Amino acid sequence: MLAKGKYSGLVVLSFVILFATVVVRCAWLSDDAYITFRTVYNFTNGYGLTWNTAERVQVYSNPLWMFLLSALYYLSREMYYSSIFLSIAISLITVLLVAFYIARSTASAILGITILIFSKAFIDYSTSGLENPLTHLILVLFFIVYFKGQLSCKWLYLLSMTASLGVFNRMDTALLFLPTLSYALWKHKDKTKGVFIVLLGFIPFVMWECFSLFYYGFAFPNTAYAKLNTGIETSDLAVQGLHYLLNSLVTDPLTILIIIESIVFSILAKDMVSMPVVSGIVLYLLYIIKIGGDFMSGRFLTAPLICAVVVISRNFLICEKKNWVPILFTVLLIGFFSPHPPAFSGADYGIGWTDLEDENGITDERGYYYDSTGLFVAHRKLWRDESGLSKDYGGSGKKGNGEESSVVVKRNTVGINGFYAGPRVYVVDLWSLADPLRARLPIKKDSIWRIGHFERKIPEGYLETLESGENRIKDEKLAAFYDKLSIIIRGRLFDSKRLIEIWKMNIGIYDHYLNSWQ
Repeated sequence: MLAKGKYSGLVVLSFVILFATVVVRCAWLSDDAYITFRTVYNFTNGYGLTWNTAERVQVYSNPLWMFLLSALYYLSREMYYSSIFLSIAISLITVLLVAFYIARSTASAILGITILIFSKAFIDYSTSGLENPLTHLILVLFFIVYFKGQLSCKWLYLLSMTASLGVFNRMDTALLFLPTLSYALWKHKDKTKGVFIVLLGFIPFVMWECFSLFYYGFAFPNTAYAKLNTGIETSDLAVQGLHYLLNSLVTDPLTILIIIESIVFSILAKDMVSMPVVSGIVLYLLYIIKIGGDFMSGRFLTAPLICAVVVISRNFLICEKKNWVPILFTVLLIGFFSPHPPAFSGADYGIGWTDLEDENGITDERGYYYDSTGLFVAHRKLWRDESGLSKDYGGSGKKGNGEESSVVVKRNTVGINGFYAGPRVYVVDLWSLADPLRARLPIKKDSIWRIGHFERKIPEGYLETLESGENRIKDEKLAAFYDKLSIIIRGRLFDSKRLIEIWKMNIGIYDHYLNSWQ
């Protein structure tokens, strides 16, 4: 809790306002956000939780965020400004909670906010249309409950329920919650009762998983199959994951250094209460390395960063004046001299840059899209409907809206083009994020892959199958697999045959149909 003082609250509030100003100035939307937006549009317009309305496929990996956006879109019927201002509001609440309910002192609150202001990754993904802001908020709420340390059944239930909402929002964040929740369970007197309480708290996530298994036929989003089921060597992905961390160190050094500092200071301070939080950070970093990171520079580092800021804001060693002053000075020094400090980002951000993507396929996504989707530049290229997007990015998708049903293949800006194509157009993306068949196939043999973009071959006869509704896939085994898959994603929800096929598919009975596919 923030220390009380005559002017301390006003000082901290001024830093919060500064944070809000930077976030608003840098606000933008990413192409990947529009993948979720297409599902939101279909859902609120009666087409179900679908990407292509002909089939039930979970293309989004952020269910809670998707439902929140859906509620807002249902009321506003406008996606661009609604999603941006929702993200800004959530990010602002998160920082206020850190400042007034996490930080031990005015100094540590100022330090924490300053870190977030100068973290390029955190500012970039405080908007973007992705689920990061909601993840940040849930993590902070989780730690507010945790650090109260009341060791009661109610305390454990609130912890587990908050963690459940975090995992509901994005499944892989379970690694950030797990050590702290396990520590809380260990501290509980009655372990058996404690396990029951934790399970009770996870009811929201369990309910979603049951629904997902029934509605989509699978417990995991299609994107997980597309990005994790590639056939690429684990060692190659790990090397790519290290490149991801190195990219952040070069382009946004403050983010990585603060994460490391939170670990080091917790160990030096022998802060046992913070060690589970730090353990979650370490687990998540190892996970990032294992999966090869991401193509969006810094995106996966914002959640561990907010955990690190929580730890730093509460650390006694850092709260001491002799320590926090040089740390604050160092933060400002690194922040000011970073390649692209968000505090000084202008309307021309990314325009004319030649280094938006590094040699490992990791991209400054805000730099790539800001000139078309940035809040302060989007008005230059409005379609005058609800987009805020340039005709260059969305033109081909917009062109398909309202036409007769058709099948189109997209390579780039799949989200934006898919959103504006409308519900009558079946969009086949080459990266298989929305393709339930090709996501389960290995990537092209000897293909040059980019992390997050794994191209699979389009099987002969597959497009004709999608256009006609009849199975015309030439490969007999693949055609047999698609017949079973179609029953799950296109069949009647309560058909007993469909429920049986869901069981068989998930226990791997049909996997042998895919083994020979190259």
